[in-house]
Formats: sequence, structure tokens, C-alpha cells
Amino acid sequence: MILFRNSNAFVIDKLDECEKTISTLLIPKHMIEDFLRVREKNNISIYLRKLLRRYRTFTHTGMIPEPKKVKTEYQEEGLDLQRINFRPMNSDWIELGELALAFGKSRCWVFVYLLKLDLLGLFRILVQAGLKKIVPTLPSLELTSFWTLQRVKQNFARGYHVKV
Repeated sequence: MILFRNSNAFVIDKLDECEKTISTLLIPKHMIEDFLRVREKNNISIYLRKLLRRYRTFTHTGMIPEPKKVKTEYQEEGLDLQRINFRPMNSDWIELGELALAFGKSRCWVFVYLLKLDLLGLFRILVQAGLKKIVPTLPSLELTSFWTLQRVKQNFARGYHVKV
């Protein structure tokens, strides 16, 4: 087998010291009141970080619904999506993107999924069951998403590795 490998790596150090640019979330209209209540108590950037930490048990163990199609899955039509702009921490926006890429979803889809879990009170259940820290958040925690395309075999795979 011949292996051609592009060994270019595009590394940005000190991510959260870089400028935080405006990002957009699309929240379904039927959830906007609950979301705005959450926003009164939390800065959206901090809330995104909380969601990512609270639900690592789900995200890092692969409990996000599998992709239904090859292309990115977006939220359903007819939800009357409301635009919310905010400035997330760069590392959180990248982590949300890694999850989205690995599971074939949009960032907004993943955010709304985590928001639904939170609004349902799932974190309290995880705490009571002693399952809130299954995936440790150590400095060595590494997230890698990947795509594999084998054109001849007509095979496409996507995945997500968590290295602690």
C-alpha cells in the first residue's frame, strides 16, 4: 500500500487569548423563552462551557444520535429558528464544532440538543447517579474527530476519539 500524507499541521497556541469573534446560535422558537430564562442567569459563553462540561458523559461516550445522512444534519424545518449572537470562548466553539463534525450535525443542532438535556434536568439525575464525571477534564484531555472516505469501496466513516 502506498500512503500519501499531508503532514501540515495548523496550530494556534493560547486559543482563549485570541480574539473572540461573534458566533450565532439558532434556537427553535418554542424553546426561546426557556433559553432566555437561562440567559438571564448565565452569560451565553459561560453557559456553553457549562453545557459542554456537564454533558461530556453523553458527548464523549457517543450518546449523541448517529448521523442519518452523509451531509451535515441541521435542525428540522418549520422550527422558526431565532438568531442569538454571542462571543464564545474559542476552545468551546472548537469543541462544539468537533462534536458537530464527528456526529454529522451542525453546531446549532448540538447546542440545542445539549440545551434540551439541560432543560429536562438531566444534569441533576447524572449527579444523583454519580455519573457526572465519567470523562475527566484533565489538562491531557484530547479530542479528535475524523472522516474516512474509501472511494473504491464506496465507504464513508466519521468518528471521534477521546484521549485522557
